[in-house]
Parts: sequence; structure tokens; C-alpha cells
Amino acid sequence: MIKNRTFMMGLGSGLVIGAVLLQLMWIGQGTTAATTEEITKEQLMAAAEAMDMQVFEGSEELLTAEQWEEKRLSDGAGESEGADPALKTGTEKPEAPQQPEKPETGVDKKQESPRVTNPAEPKTPAKAEAHIKVNIQSGNNLSDVANSLLNAGVIDNKQAFITKATENKINTKILSGTYSFTAGESYTSIITKITTKPSN
Repeated sequence: MIKNRTFMMGLGSGLVIGAVLLQLMWIGQGTTAATTEEITKEQLMAAAEAMDMQVFEGSEELLTAEQWEEKRLSDGAGESEGADPALKTGTEKPEAPQQPEKPETGVDKKQESPRVTNPAEPKTPAKAEAHIKVNIQSGNNLSDVANSLLNAGVIDNKQAFITKATENKINTKILSGTYSFTAGESYTSIITKITTKPSN
């Protein structure tokens, strides 16, 4: 009896909820239909003015400020064909450029030869040749090693080094000791060094 009673209560509740939802759907459809009915051009113009907007016909040409200026200038050129464009825009006509002076062609004038100087040999940066010693202590993890390398100036991007080292799965293969690196050394070379026992 209790099972049937629970079933009947659930069924009744479902029917009531379904009827309410159906009514809400009908109301929603009624308001949508009411708001989408045709409005007149005057109503549209009034609504646009209230929102500080403008309404244009579909056949009207819309232009940007630059396009409008170009059109205005080109229309002005058609009206006065022979007129000078500099005078149309209200600017002064530019003066004719000065002609360059021609060199004198005389026998007694000496021709100067251009000076040729040899450029100085570029100096190789001392930092590239210098060896940087980094001590990796026992128990250091990959992040500690990356911090040491970054602080010593061997690497310039800690996260990129950690990503490369993680790809090579060296987290448990790092050996303690003092290693010699150069600034800007490749990550692959650094990883190879710290996973093999240092020579000194």
C-alpha cells in the first residue's frame, strides 16, 4: 500500500510540474511573438534617435572617415579639371626644388680619392670563453639545479631547462659534484654533464 501511495504521489507531482512548465512555454512563445511583430519606419527612427543612433536605407553607401575624405577630394577634382590640387585643399603650392650644382670639369682640380679604412677585428666576448663552475650538492632536485645554473649565468630560462630535463627523465639521474659550463651552453650538453660523474 505504501509503495502504491509513493508512486501515486510522484505521478501526481510530475503531472502538476509538467502542466506548469507547459504553461510557461506558452507564455514565453506569446511574448516572443508580440515583440517580433512588424514596426513602422517612423517607430524605428524614433527608437534609433532615442538611443543616439542613425538609420540608413539599404541602398545608401556607408563610408569611413578616410573614404569620405577621398571621395570629397575626388569629387572636387572632377568639378575643376584644370585647377591645381594644392590650391583646392587650401595649402600653398610648393616651390620648385633646387637643382644640384654641377661639379666643375677642370684639368687643374684634383680628384680626392675616398679613404678606405680597415675595420678593427671584432673582439670575442670573454664571457663565451669563460668556464663557469657550478657545485651540485647531494640531494638537490631538478629545480635546485636549475636555480644554481640560472644564478651562475649558464642558462637564461629556468622553466625551459626544467621542461627539457623532464623530457629526458633525468630527475633521479642527477649526480652531485662540481661541473664546468660555458654561458649559453645547450641544454642537452648541460643535461649530459650533470648525469655523468664530473672528471675533477
